[in-house]
Amino acid sequence: MDDLPNEVVEFLLYFARVIDEENVAEIHTLYEHGFPDITDRFFRERMWPDEATVANIVGADNHLFLILYKELYYRQIYARNQRGPLLAHRYESFMNYQDLFSEILGSKEPLALSLPNIWLWDIVDEFVYQFQAFCLYKANPGKRAAEEMDELMHIEDNQNAWNIYPVLNILYSLLAKSQITQQLLAIKNRKNADQVADEFGKTTLYFKLGYFSLVGLLRTHVLLADYHQALKTVECLELDPKGLYNTVPSCFVTLHYFVGFSHMMMRNYGEATRMFVNCLLFIQRTKSLQQQQKKNFQYDVIGKTHDQCFHLLAVCLSLQPQRIDESIQSQLTDKMGDKLSRMANGDIDEYKQAFTTGCPKFLSPTTVVYEGGNQSKEPLLRQCQAFLDGIESQRAVPILRGYLKLYTSLPTQKLASFMDVHEGEFDTFLGKLLSFKMLVSGLGKGQSDEIEDTESAPQDIDFYVDKDMICIADTKVSRRVCEHFIKHIHKLVEVQKMLKVEPKP
Repeated sequence: MDDLPNEVVEFLLYFARVIDEENVAEIHTLYEHGFPDITDRFFRERMWPDEATVANIVGADNHLFLILYKELYYRQIYARNQRGPLLAHRYESFMNYQDLFSEILGSKEPLALSLPNIWLWDIVDEFVYQFQAFCLYKANPGKRAAEEMDELMHIEDNQNAWNIYPVLNILYSLLAKSQITQQLLAIKNRKNADQVADEFGKTTLYFKLGYFSLVGLLRTHVLLADYHQALKTVECLELDPKGLYNTVPSCFVTLHYFVGFSHMMMRNYGEATRMFVNCLLFIQRTKSLQQQQKKNFQYDVIGKTHDQCFHLLAVCLSLQPQRIDESIQSQLTDKMGDKLSRMANGDIDEYKQAFTTGCPKFLSPTTVVYEGGNQSKEPLLRQCQAFLDGIESQRAVPILRGYLKLYTSLPTQKLASFMDVHEGEFDTFLGKLLSFKMLVSGLGKGQSDEIEDTESAPQDIDFYVDKDMICIADTKVSRRVCEHFIKHIHKLVEVQKMLKVEPKP
């Protein structure tokens, strides 16, 4: 404590006081600007003081502040070590998260704690990130020192740190405690959310933690390659400008990226395209704001996701072309023009490179390698192979689409010659042609209502085989102006009814 500058001591005392007073605006300022500023000035070459030193400053009885301080302390350790923190730090960080969530979930009445949205999101996001990092760490012997072997074996034998079950249990407990799913469904149905929530659900802290835990679970399920469950987790979460995720840029980007990736892996390329484009537009709009803000030991999620989205967007558009925002289309062409052309020609290697660049770091929660080679990339390789197996059956679709768009009718023999089908393989080609029709017809199913209102049809080619001729249908759909106005008239009527029902203040 003696070697700490007075300014640091005063900062810690003030930080503890505003948290105790639940002054959210001031906490937000200290979290976003004060803490990074003090770090740059005094702790650029060394770590922040440990728990015992801070306890001597703010008082050992200030238990909640010490837990929150350690959350920032361990986050700094993760950010500063390129090879990753020591196993002891990973274990201690998990124990600290357990203490934090025990305080929140174990309380008999709502905890007297108010934190800004960005800190609440960072807590959930960092919790999932550290779980992911631990799974990759224990599958890669090259990331740890030899003396950590016994400690890792002890942790794995007791299953008492970063195990998949307590991690999922914490996230689902936050959902249950906040009744966030029931509240969001009530809001979606234009009902009063307070009618389905108890005293915990009505509290801002629990509502927001539950909300952000939905996004945390979405990410966790995608990392485990359970895309159906990932989408089911956030099905009650409306993607609209009023959503809580809009208040935290990294939450917005994470939500859209993982929802888009899940749709892509389930071959719903139209919806995936919409998610990636919305994500890229948001990053484009907030780019100057992000450059002004200082990072609070955070990994640059937005910067990396920006590049990932372009690669995945190229995959989706090569399989299901559609019109997108002109600025995004221009950037995509500049970044990946040649790659788009090769993917449109069915180049599997190009698809593989785009996938491995754009996908998240998948994990296997049960894989532990004590010695030998690195197996942390095995889950990624399995998902990549599953993706490429699906692409293999679709690789001819872009080529087929290119030919069919040039004709209104075409002899099957002529199309077969275009596609380099040998005479002996002609009978199997007809079967494949009908398989292509089924595949193309399936693309875009399950898209949301917003997609239906746009000019681009999910299915841009349609055809049928009549004896030796292929007849190509005109799928250009004229804009349904009447339906558009009728739909919005109905929405207006619903809003008017809701306004009449709600009591006046």
